[in-house]
Amino acid sequence: MTTVVFLHGVGGVTPGWDSALQRSLSEHVAGSEIAYVEIGFDDLIGRSGVIRKRPAEELHVPIVTSTQRSALRQRYQKRQVELRKVVWDSPDRVEPPSKRPPSFIPGEVMVRLPFLSMRQAGHYRHDDNLRAEVLERICGRINDLDDDVVLLAHSLGSVVALDALHVRDIHVKLLVSFGSPLGQRDFWGKLWQDPATFPYDRLGSWLNIVNLNDPVTWKRGASHRFPQALDTYISAGDGLMGAMNYHDAATYTSAPILARAVAAATSGPLA
Repeated sequence: MTTVVFLHGVGGVTPGWDSALQRSLSEHVAGSEIAYVEIGFDDLIGRSGVIRKRPAEELHVPIVTSTQRSALRQRYQKRQVELRKVVWDSPDRVEPPSKRPPSFIPGEVMVRLPFLSMRQAGHYRHDDNLRAEVLERICGRINDLDDDVVLLAHSLGSVVALDALHVRDIHVKLLVSFGSPLGQRDFWGKLWQDPATFPYDRLGSWLNIVNLNDPVTWKRGASHRFPQALDTYISAGDGLMGAMNYHDAATYTSAPILARAVAAATSGPLA
């Protein structure tokens, strides 16, 4: 049995992510083999408050590490090769841009501008106690599951997932991040860029899906900062606003490339 766990981005859980995934998975695996769980934390990051200057991530140590890093790294790399075989011939995969566009608004400024609706992300980044509450809730729920865990992490949820894997003892068979800001250099997950800190012992594989139309990803993958991530690109969505927009979670979870990865993790090749 596999449980698909969904972590939302700013604004809370967006409806339709699970039904979109179930439809795209129907060609690959029986629905009875997978359970679906949402872990919400918008009630925590939605609190009003001042965004302080010092990022909270500096306090969330020590990093959980293993003494068998070399063997674990080699095993992880083999899984990534298998994952690449699974997704590379997907009909919706497109070629990445030849160059990453420059960032016009620094991340630190972005989370402070009210009209961008990013203050929830700022609260998570800068509030020590709030960040700890979010990680405790998510990791507690994941550790309560007896099944293999496929973690789907949308937008800010991808940052939370990476933080949790580095500083909490949770085990995830496959992480699929999408609509992620992790490609923004030296802002999200800065402490985890050192390969020596990567949780090879608790993460099976990592696929990062970038929608070229999504303004949050800004055509940037995560692998230039985190070489352990496998970036893959799609071009999907129905505009900037409304259902199935470029950044909508359901736009990503309905993608055949995501379904292939989840189905592979469910049937066993990535074990």
